[in-house]
Amino acid sequence: MATSPRQPDQTRARILAAAQAAFAEQGYDRASVAAICRAAGVAKGGFYHHFESKQALFLELLSQWLDGLDERLSLLERRAESAPEQLVAMTGVVGHVLAAAGGQLSIYLEYLTQALHDPDLQAVTGAPYARYHRRIAALVRQGIDEGSLRPAPPEATATVILALVMGLLIQALLAPDATDWEQAAAEGLRILLKGLSKE
Repeated sequence: MATSPRQPDQTRARILAAAQAAFAEQGYDRASVAAICRAAGVAKGGFYHHFESKQALFLELLSQWLDGLDERLSLLERRAESAPEQLVAMTGVVGHVLAAAGGQLSIYLEYLTQALHDPDLQAVTGAPYARYHRRIAALVRQGIDEGSLRPAPPEATATVILALVMGLLIQALLAPDATDWEQAAAEGLRILLKGLSKE
């Protein structure tokens, strides 16, 4: 019987879906390739045809998740005019992270902990942080240039903003029902930006 040209893509999609569920339920360490294969309905040979390792599979899931976040951030930014408004608008992604991607976030934090002991993994898992840091610093520079923000070190400001958002995300993982975390992120950023505002 001839193999459908779409079958490899479907197999890859099944593996990714099974891995996402396994990582979310069991954690990165405990989710085995064998268990992922059983859930996806594929042999180990099929798994290794698409992914060279469990780590490569995880990184593919992480990349897809971050690509989705980037798309949402770009959409939110386009809806705002000034740089401060764009920065506050970016907090709108917090709700999505917690509602739709909380599993990936917890996995990423677990994997980041492991990466602290492995320089190669640290470079890969730290890349998203560096990317968002550059994005926020660029918006701070834009705000200074357009006159909506007082002069301030863009890199240091970006570090503080990321610390605020990441700290809120960790709190949300520990106490998801304690408050509206998306609103808390927006309010926290407004408080921070008030000290930099020229208005």
